[in-house]
Formats: sequence, structure tokens, C-alpha cells
Amino acid sequence: MSVRVLVTGGDGFIGQHLVEYLLGRGYAVTATMLGEAPSDGTLSRAACEAAEWTRLDVRDAGAIASVVSAARPCRIFHLAGFSSGAEAGLRSRDALAVNGAGTLRLVEAVARGSADVQTVVVAGSADAYGRGGSGPVEERTPLRPLSVYGATKAAQDVLARGVGTALGVPVVVARLFPLLGPGQRPAFVLPSFCRRALAIRRGTAEPRLAVGNLDVARDFTDVRDGVRALADIADLDATPHMAYNVCSGVATKVRRLLEWVLERAEVEPDIVRDPALVRHGEPGIVVGDPARLRAATGWRAERDLRACAHATMDWVADSGAA
Repeated sequence: MSVRVLVTGGDGFIGQHLVEYLLGRGYAVTATMLGEAPSDGTLSRAACEAAEWTRLDVRDAGAIASVVSAARPCRIFHLAGFSSGAEAGLRSRDALAVNGAGTLRLVEAVARGSADVQTVVVAGSADAYGRGGSGPVEERTPLRPLSVYGATKAAQDVLARGVGTALGVPVVVARLFPLLGPGQRPAFVLPSFCRRALAIRRGTAEPRLAVGNLDVARDFTDVRDGVRALADIADLDATPHMAYNVCSGVATKVRRLLEWVLERAEVEPDIVRDPALVRHGEPGIVVGDPARLRAATGWRAERDLRACAHATMDWVADSGAA
């Protein structure tokens, strides 16, 4: 019998890649969405048809209970929520209601009547750490977020593990460092570069790129490696109520992402620093320590980031996302 899994937020960037990966492992996947089933080309047609799609707003406790009851999953991957820091900043109450309280409602629904659930993997965020420390960020690093988004993800993290412990629900938080790849929304740095480079290549924009601070460095990972990590975490038997960093352990400057995009687009625009695009007060470098995840599962980031940037550029060009 196939392993039954539920993916909340299956219509999102990470969710679509996770649905594709889990179906490839032979799992029976129920995925939730806010609107219509995905159709932007990130998911294959076969995957769209193989998964069972259902609408869900995680602010509705009754709807969560109904979806969990109908899906009867052995494993739940909770990805539904605000993923954009800018959007969370503009809609802070909604972001907390979804990222924080929505996660609480899911854990409570599992506790009330889902004996089949062996693991709930919550997609957390490295933004919950804030600045981190002077070296690679470990899971024991205190959560000291610097943004509204980071605060909502810190609340989600604490609620998921704390309430999970109190109610006997096996919850694990995957603290995702920035993921990149095809299907990501234009609000994020890599697809934003891709869209603008493509416009220059097509002659619909001047050969000039306004940028923020290109020398900030982050621990980027290809989303396809990221979803493999989520699945590996769900496979673990005896680590409930823990957190795992999902990261490469290597910092890459944003400048490198731009160089790879321009290389793929075959354009050489003027690069102009725009003070309005600089995020004042943001850490210069944030890199994670993947040792705990590596020791538990053997997982490590395998995909090349340059190839990831090229694949994202190709997706933007082919999908009409530009």
C-alpha cells in the first residue's frame, strides 16, 4: 500500500516541487491549495493529475480537521503560509494568523483525531534566527528574528514544537535556509534578476540594472535538494519535537546569482546600485550548519547553484513568468 501524505500549500513554490518528488517515490499525495491547482509549468502534467487537490485556508480550524480526516495521512508536510518577507511586513496580522495560528490549528487537529499520523514536518525558516551568530548557525542558536516575517516563523517554530510536545503529536521543524529554483515568484531575488535580464535580452528594457547590496551572502540551496531533505526528515523514526537546519553550509553572495543569470541571458547591462533597494540593518552573511541533518539522514546539498540559476532563467523564459 502506498504511503499516504498530506502537503499543505502544495500549490506554492516549495510545495509543487515536494509534490513532484513524493509522487516520484510512489506516495499517495493529497495536496492543498488556496485557489486553483497549479498550472505554471513547475509541476509536470502527470504530477498534477496524480495528486489529489483540495482547497484549504489554514485560518479555518474546521476545514483543517476535515482535510486531515479525509486524507488519513501517515505523514504531513506543512508548507501553507506566507513566504514573502515584504508581504508579511505589509500584512502582519494575517501573516501571524496563517504562519503561527494556522500551524497551531493543524497540530490540534492531528491531536484530536488522526492516529495514523506518524510525523508532521513543519517548514520553518532561517529568518527565525535573525542575525544568527559569528559563525555557522546551529539549531541551538536562539531565535531572535529581525523582521515581521521572521517573527511569525519563530512563533510557528515554537508553537509547533511546544504544542506538539504537550499534545503528543510528533512534530519536527525543518528550518529552511533560502531555496532557489524554477517556479519561484518574481518577488524573490533570483527570479527578479531573471525577469529583468530577459527583458533586456528581448529589448523591452534598457540595458541597465538597479540593484541593492550584492555583497550580502546567504546559504542558498536548490529547492529540489530542499524537498529531498523534507522527505528525509519525515523518514526519521525517533526525533519528534526537534528542529533541523536545511542548508548547504556554504555562503554565496547575491552578486554570484546575478552573474550566473546574466551569463545565461547573454547580456551585459550596466549595474547601478540603488540606495532604495538596500535593506538597511540586514546581516552581511548568514550561513547554516547542516551537521545535525547530515548525521541523522546523510543528506547533503548536491545540486550546483550555477545550474540552478540557469534552470530558473530558462523557466522564466519558457513559462511566461517574465
